[in-house]
Amino acid sequence: MRYESIDIFKGIAVILMIIFHIFYFPNQYGFKEFNFDTPFLKCIAKIAQIIFITGVGVNMYISYKSEEEKFKDEKNKKKKSQFNLKQLKRIGKLGILAVFISIFSYKIFGNMFVKFGILHFMAFSSLLVMFFVDNQKIIISILILGIILKLLVDYNKNLFINVPPKIAFISGFYSKYGAVDHFPLIPWIIYICIGILIGKFLSNKFKKDHKDTEVTKKIKGNIIVKKVEWCGKYSLEIYIIHWILLYLFFVHIYPKIKTNTIL
Repeated sequence: MRYESIDIFKGIAVILMIIFHIFYFPNQYGFKEFNFDTPFLKCIAKIAQIIFITGVGVNMYISYKSEEEKFKDEKNKKKKSQFNLKQLKRIGKLGILAVFISIFSYKIFGNMFVKFGILHFMAFSSLLVMFFVDNQKIIISILILGIILKLLVDYNKNLFINVPPKIAFISGFYSKYGAVDHFPLIPWIIYICIGILIGKFLSNKFKKDHKDTEVTKKIKGNIIVKKVEWCGKYSLEIYIIHWILLYLFFVHIYPKIKTNTIL
């Protein structure tokens, strides 16, 4: 089960992410003429991150509801086992891609390589919450706990000073490791939980009223919207490919263009 509107939002996030990375990555490669540290670029990066991670929660709940519909006449165990199997396959795929990004970024950035980036986070957080996706009380409890920990991290970091560095790095309590991309559990698991709650709301809404109006039909039929939706549908593949393409361009092609321009 796929909802076009969700893919459209993910597509917007992909486009914003690529725009930000066009400035961010060459700066990290040493081309300081590319300034990523501007309010506009920071804003679009944050929007992209929030949409992506919230979307993980939304998709997780919708996937659960999809399996529930398939096995609505079967026992609850079968429904959950099918959902869990599907999620574990997805987490395994994310884990493999996360390892690839770590190795790839190590070759490029050395000690600043991606140790716990967005794919690592998506895989690990999905594993943490997948067993509670249908339990609204637990999801809200995790959400509240995440907010409390975020406030404590922001205003009293000394509380976590005795947490081992590697655990603190993944958790988001503090960081002793540099990285070009870092997505710790705090605060990002908050958005996973929000996404699950949004997914619950959307699935109920679409179930009650799934008919498109004439306006929404025109919007969804627009060629630009269709392209954005396509980007959202293949957001994970685009994420990996754009890393490679930007690397090839800014490491192997751009320096030659820059040298020729100067000459």
